[in-house]
Amino acid sequence: MAPVSDRNYFPSLQDCLAGEAVLLSWKLVATALSDASGQRQSSTPMCNFFADDFVQSLLKNPARAFCAPDEGTRKDFETKTAPINTTSATAEHVDIKQLKEDAEWLSKNGKVNLTAALRVVVVERQSRSTRHLLGPLSAQDATNLQEAAGLSEGQGTVFLSNLGASAAQDADEIAAEFEKPESRRRRLFSIFLEERRSFMMAMDYANTLKLYNRFPFHFDGADKLGEKYRFQISSNLRDDIDQLLPAYFKVVTNSTSVIESGLASITDDSTVVSEQTEIDFLHTLLTETVHAFSVIYQLVDSLGAHFPQSNIVNQWFSLMEMYRFFDSVQAIHPSIAGAIAPLKTLCSAISIILLQPARASTYFAEREEDATQADDSYDSYLLSSDVLEQVHKSIINAASLDLESASPAILAWTLILHRMNASYHNRTEKRDNLLHQNARETFETGAVIRPTLGRRNSAGSMYSIESSKFDGFLENATTPRDMQVVEQLAASVTVNGRVFDIISDMSASLGPNNSGCLTAFVGSRVRIVFLELLKVSYPFVGYQSDTVGSLLSLLSPGRKFWDLTSKESLDASQDTIQSMLNDDHIMDFYFRQALDRFPYEFLPFVGFCRSICTAANGAGDERAGVVLDLLRSTPSITFTLPDDFQGFELVQEDENTNSFALIEELPLITLSSSWKRRYIDDEAYRLPVGTYGRFITDSGKVALMEYPHSAISLLGRLLEISLMKEGYQSLVGSLQQEDVAEVISLFAIIFRMESLNSEGNAGTLISQDDDLLAEASRHISGGKDIVTVVCDTMDYYMQDELAMNEDSAINVITACIEFLDAVLPAQPSRVWSYLARCELLGTESRAGKLTKITGSLDLVSERFELLNSSLKFFGDLIDTALASGVQRKAGNNSSSRQQEHNAWLGTADKVLSNVSKSIAHVSVDVFENTTTWRFESEANRTLLLGSVAPILDKLIIYAYSMGDSATSETLTKSLRPAASYIIDCFISPSSGTLRFQPILSSFVTAFLNTESSLSQAMLNIDRQQLTSVLSFCTTLLRVANFMDKSSTMLESYLFKSSTLLARLCATSDIFRTPTLHLLQALVINAGKSSNEPPSLLGYLGPQVSKSFLSILATLAQPFVLPEDVKTVWKFFSSILRNRQQWMSNCLLTGQTPREAMKKDAKTKEVADHAVFATALSKLKVLGFVETTEALSVCDFVASAQNYWPWTVFTLQKDTSYVEGLRRYMHDLRPSSVTARSDAIKASREARIAAYVAETFAMQLYHVRHLGNAESLAKSLLGDLDYFLRDGVEVAGYNKSLHANFAKNFAKKYYGCSVDNFKKSLLEPRELGTSYYYDLARADKMLSFDANWLGKKANGFKNEMELANANLALVDAQIALFHSWEFLLVELSAALPGDATVAKQMLQVAQQCLNANQGVPGPESIFLKLVESRANLALVLIQRLARSKLPIKDINQLLSTLAGTLNGVDEPFASGSISYYRTLLKALFVTLRAYQIHDNKSDGEGQSNLASSTVTVTQIVLNLLDSVVGRGFRALVSLVHDGDSGIYPEDFGLLTAITQACLCLPNIEQAQTQILNIMASHDVVNAATSLFSWADQLAINGDPVYGELSVLFLLELSTMSSIAEQLACDGILSNLMSANITKFMLKTNVSPNSDAPVSQRSYAIWVKGLLPLMLNFLTSLGAAVAPEIAYILNQFSHLLKASIDRFEAPGASRTSTRGTERYLTLLATSEAHSLALLTRVLTALRANNNRDIPAVEWDAPGLLENVEYWLSSRRLLKERLLPLGQREMEWRGTKVTEDGCDNLLEQKIVAQLEVVRDVLSEEFAS
Repeated sequence: MAPVSDRNYFPSLQDCLAGEAVLLSWKLVATALSDASGQRQSSTPMCNFFADDFVQSLLKNPARAFCAPDEGTRKDFETKTAPINTTSATAEHVDIKQLKEDAEWLSKNGKVNLTAALRVVVVERQSRSTRHLLGPLSAQDATNLQEAAGLSEGQGTVFLSNLGASAAQDADEIAAEFEKPESRRRRLFSIFLEERRSFMMAMDYANTLKLYNRFPFHFDGADKLGEKYRFQISSNLRDDIDQLLPAYFKVVTNSTSVIESGLASITDDSTVVSEQTEIDFLHTLLTETVHAFSVIYQLVDSLGAHFPQSNIVNQWFSLMEMYRFFDSVQAIHPSIAGAIAPLKTLCSAISIILLQPARASTYFAEREEDATQADDSYDSYLLSSDVLEQVHKSIINAASLDLESASPAILAWTLILHRMNASYHNRTEKRDNLLHQNARETFETGAVIRPTLGRRNSAGSMYSIESSKFDGFLENATTPRDMQVVEQLAASVTVNGRVFDIISDMSASLGPNNSGCLTAFVGSRVRIVFLELLKVSYPFVGYQSDTVGSLLSLLSPGRKFWDLTSKESLDASQDTIQSMLNDDHIMDFYFRQALDRFPYEFLPFVGFCRSICTAANGAGDERAGVVLDLLRSTPSITFTLPDDFQGFELVQEDENTNSFALIEELPLITLSSSWKRRYIDDEAYRLPVGTYGRFITDSGKVALMEYPHSAISLLGRLLEISLMKEGYQSLVGSLQQEDVAEVISLFAIIFRMESLNSEGNAGTLISQDDDLLAEASRHISGGKDIVTVVCDTMDYYMQDELAMNEDSAINVITACIEFLDAVLPAQPSRVWSYLARCELLGTESRAGKLTKITGSLDLVSERFELLNSSLKFFGDLIDTALASGVQRKAGNNSSSRQQEHNAWLGTADKVLSNVSKSIAHVSVDVFENTTTWRFESEANRTLLLGSVAPILDKLIIYAYSMGDSATSETLTKSLRPAASYIIDCFISPSSGTLRFQPILSSFVTAFLNTESSLSQAMLNIDRQQLTSVLSFCTTLLRVANFMDKSSTMLESYLFKSSTLLARLCATSDIFRTPTLHLLQALVINAGKSSNEPPSLLGYLGPQVSKSFLSILATLAQPFVLPEDVKTVWKFFSSILRNRQQWMSNCLLTGQTPREAMKKDAKTKEVADHAVFATALSKLKVLGFVETTEALSVCDFVASAQNYWPWTVFTLQKDTSYVEGLRRYMHDLRPSSVTARSDAIKASREARIAAYVAETFAMQLYHVRHLGNAESLAKSLLGDLDYFLRDGVEVAGYNKSLHANFAKNFAKKYYGCSVDNFKKSLLEPRELGTSYYYDLARADKMLSFDANWLGKKANGFKNEMELANANLALVDAQIALFHSWEFLLVELSAALPGDATVAKQMLQVAQQCLNANQGVPGPESIFLKLVESRANLALVLIQRLARSKLPIKDINQLLSTLAGTLNGVDEPFASGSISYYRTLLKALFVTLRAYQIHDNKSDGEGQSNLASSTVTVTQIVLNLLDSVVGRGFRALVSLVHDGDSGIYPEDFGLLTAITQACLCLPNIEQAQTQILNIMASHDVVNAATSLFSWADQLAINGDPVYGELSVLFLLELSTMSSIAEQLACDGILSNLMSANITKFMLKTNVSPNSDAPVSQRSYAIWVKGLLPLMLNFLTSLGAAVAPEIAYILNQFSHLLKASIDRFEAPGASRTSTRGTERYLTLLATSEAHSLALLTRVLTALRANNNRDIPAVEWDAPGLLENVEYWLSSRRLLKERLLPLGQREMEWRGTKVTEDGCDNLLEQKIVAQLEVVRDVLSEEFAS
């Protein structure tokens, strides 16, 4: 037979050792199978693993997994470890020889085959980091934890001892010890035992799935798991089971035989032999046995009505006889205790199901009815005398030894023996009668019996009554045929109900309660067997308290109030309660008996109803509602007739049935005489005349009356009467405290089930005609209802004397809390209002009763149940506070139809605020006290912590998860006082270690607890408790960050506890994600500090950090759940971004600081196993990585580049990842195409593209500074299509969707807008359907309305999902834009002259401007985007303008810009002026590009310009109109109005644009149009007005607007027609009349003055007035010359000063010696302008000296000085004085022309030369 392939079970050894494949250990498989979420079970690795042929074979032969060594496994071992199969592993420095030696050692000392041993060795190697973290704590860890716990030296010693760190070693010593061969082999043996336990658990779960086609517990998708695992139901199931049973019996016998011989029979190696190993070894064997028993039970159970094979029965009872039903097994250690109860229970259950007492009784009955059938028609142990002998022998021995665990089996066997003996005696008697009859007939007829050769007809003959094969067993001398002996055997186990008590105890160990050790499914199937036993034994034991109590114990597990959920873990066919409902016999035997005795015997019927009514949650069984129907319409009532009552007469006396009929009306409930005056007696519960009944006891007057009534109403009435016992007389008895608790609990469960079955329709309890609340309240007096009665009952029992001293009173309060929770969905307002006024919770003025009741140090069971129920109730209350947000907001203002179903009408937010704050107080107190209370078991402490932590967490999240800020109005504002109290308690600097101790205790408990494969329920509790505490801590840190509060104290505690957090990641894969969320929030908050944040690596230590990061570096393998992988990458990114230097180096280099110090400190080599290297390897194949992971990986790489720049140089060593990114971008489809089918995918692709662009840009930035960016930049140019297509325009925004959604939503839900559901920054946002609006909480708030879901899933929920997806896409596209902006700028810098880049820049600039012409909405995010686009367009246009840009491109840009500018409605409004400035700058640069083109262009360019002159001129004229004219006028008005948003630069920008426009070729042909435009806007008057007011509008004493206005006029005056008009309008006269001009006339202004007004006045004179007059003189000539000469002479002091500034050193006799004169560009410009003016005036005066006065200006003196300076260039260089930043830059700009050193000198020299030339010409002429 060919060997079975095991490629998934045991992959190639070299792949495992090289890290290319992960060997799925049985421990990982067991962890995955126990995952309550169901994600790991359905993962691809698990499906492939169980589909493996070898694993399939292990299901059939489990002993093969760890079988003894043999030749076949040795050959397999040699093949797997052969050099040809381990070449790459050797290259990875793996010691294959050591692996083989370890495997051989384990094979020898574990008595296991070499292949299995090798698998364990590989598992150990893969899990070394995990094992290291699970090892002992170091001395540093112990000190940190002790400080975090706030314990003194003595207390700390005890704490550390409990933690196993009392003798903590140094971390280096622990690491050295870990690496020793002895430690490795101890780990190997420990892993070997762990693998064996996990393997049998996997076999247990797998067989459940295979046999029943369902998983042991419920989760979404569990029904399809069998198909994924390739588990196929055989057509001949019985044959398969017959083959499987011996295989699992072999596992049992192997384990039990080793249990007897002990560890010494396996190994004597001193390395592993120790007391702890002995305990682990015994624990392993017992666990294996329990799981094997579980599988055996399921196999036999799957046979249904068929008997198992006889040899199986024989083998089983032989085993039971040998080990005495395992009754003597004792728990010698706590780790073993958990296996004892299920071991004994399964022994008993398997014994019963093998005996099949019900089927055996049926067989005996059929054997008697049809005596002719042959025994061979059955394959039954009943037909084998040897098997029967063995069974009987083992049972007798068990009875003689008084073995408790055998008692149920003994009872079952006695029932079979009894029926067997009866059958034997009946057949014997019938045979004797037939023989006697035959003999008599023969004697009477004288016939002679002769033999015949033909076939004998046996019908009716005596020979047909043949002896059965079991007759031989009965006739054996050792087997009693005496019925009395059988009865004695039965009496030995039934005396005092002993066997039924044992069944009850066994039922408690089955789960799904906390102490249960089997899965819920197997536990239910086992209880069904015990249920069958009770049914079969009923004819013999009858209805008694013991059997009833046992039956209730079988029905109640998992059916308590808080266990009931909307998701059933069991199908109806596999549920114990459903089995009882479907069995008419047991219903008649017990339930109907209890009904007939109710309410005379009160508790049994109520108890049965409590349990059975929960079956209504089953899968649509028609009997599911039978109990509720019976409670509504109860046919009879049983009670004791009064002794003096004679109003009846006997009937049917001849039948002796004790029947009678009433001849008088009999009231069951009457008012006492003292109360009749105060209350009116109602007519209910009066038995009319003629009512039949019968006495059901031989003595007394206990009667069952045929009286149809509603038991629900009766119980409600009795509950009311229980509070007024002295006022009523009741024939049915009064309720005691225990009865009251049971009744209220029954109501709670009924209401709970009705609410669950209504699928969330809270109104079911109160909206129907026959609603339950009305039914229960029907006969309650005084206008009260059942809710009022229960509340009054709770108030009564909360009295101090009752509640503090009586446990039964506490039970009543607990039941009342359950009731309030049950009616909470239907009547939330009443429940909240009641809590606001009752004494359960405290207020600021008094303490609550709950605190008083549970205030003792010992939290015993009743008080614990009360507190735990209260906490769960509080959690539901907080949920309703969230869910009611919309309904409370709408209130009375909603439509009448909505009001009809609004249960929150009239509920004040103040009530919710006060109650929730009281809940917060109680919850914080409970949270603190969990470390000081003494519990009956540690499980209770875990349960309590798991109940209170979610309340604290939810209060904070619900209060702050929605809204713009922590102070904004939200739908949950009523919860904010409670949330604020919690936040202050835990993150304020005054919060001590007392509040942190429960958190630390939770971490410690989870770290120390070893996951058992038996107790799934307790495992889920432990996991839920830890995850809730981790979530709460995470929320505390996030809310501190959100509210900008310091969380330093909490951070300090968490950093000190970080070693436990790191170790929790190794404890279980399931803890990893919530733990990383907490660590991520921790490093983020620490990174916000202005000081150096605490080092996470420093607190962990290098060894723990290395192991921790090694675990995380596996990236959630082997299951690779997307959420887990994403969490790991996000944690890595947060480390990089938040100044965690040392851990960042570990992630980036793969080396701890200590390892890095051993190497060259200057080099930062990235190891192959580094996380950074892993990220780069994924970038190479980015297109094949799952999108969520790809997004996280890109974020990590981008974080590395942004925060650790040296990584960029590392990336340059291997640029193959760039090819992967380019390939990814090249293959991306357009975003618009993808968004049509999947908007989420489109958003993720856009975000990934943004990261890719950022990565490219960072690379270009750094290589550009190294001078080798050109090759990389050119390689990228061909893969930019996605960016060019989707990089600028955020086309994904669906404006109509959001507008219609917001409008329709506000219209439907009064008082609420969709903005109320906006997610805050408390929780991180994820791209998806819950990105912007909080979909999950909106679903809770709006699920009351059918329009939320819609008829075809097209309601508001669908619209919110679409809106979220759309906004996610928008956000991703905005990020894409910013990254593309960065990349494009870098490309343009790297390739400044590249034509392709220039073309792309032009295209993007056009896209930016076009996109801004149509703003999608008023949202602030788009306003920022518009401005960002404008900034990008400006940068690109600036860079394009420097190059030789074609005229047609400039024309296109100008046209686009003009359209964009025209699209700005209010350009100078506060919200748009910044954007408008950017556009104006872009316009100026574009206009200047024409001049640059003129300077660089050839003839072809000039022709292109000429051909487009008309179009350009028209655009320019429009710009002069809309931008310059209208804009200047608007600016002047705003300045006069004092608008703080206007700056002087705005005037300068318009002036520059004016200048650029007027400098365009052929623009002078449009002078008339320009003049008309300026006149239409009255800009000249506006400018002169601004000049006139310049002194009043001065900024810090600087009349800057004077200069700006005159400069604007100056630019206009460059056109002759405008200059002429200005002169005609008397502009010079207006300017001369201004205050600032008058100041200039009186003051000798200077550029070197300290006064701002003086400096500005000089600038006005030089830059404005002089050039303006020069322009007038040029345009009008002699017409304006007299005026200009007159004006110049008025400024004689300035004319003289202009000469003095150029005075040569030492030339003046009047100046002070030592005074140095400096040359400025402004003074040179003054001299330049004056020289030109005087030169022109002198020429004009020659023809008209009468009208044109001479200008008193010393031109010869100036000429002499100028010539001096030009001749003394060295001195000139020394005396240059720059004014302003711009001149400083010119001075720093080197030039080599004309003998000048810098640009400033060049400009001054050039002007001086012009002055010299002009003056020289003047004198020469």
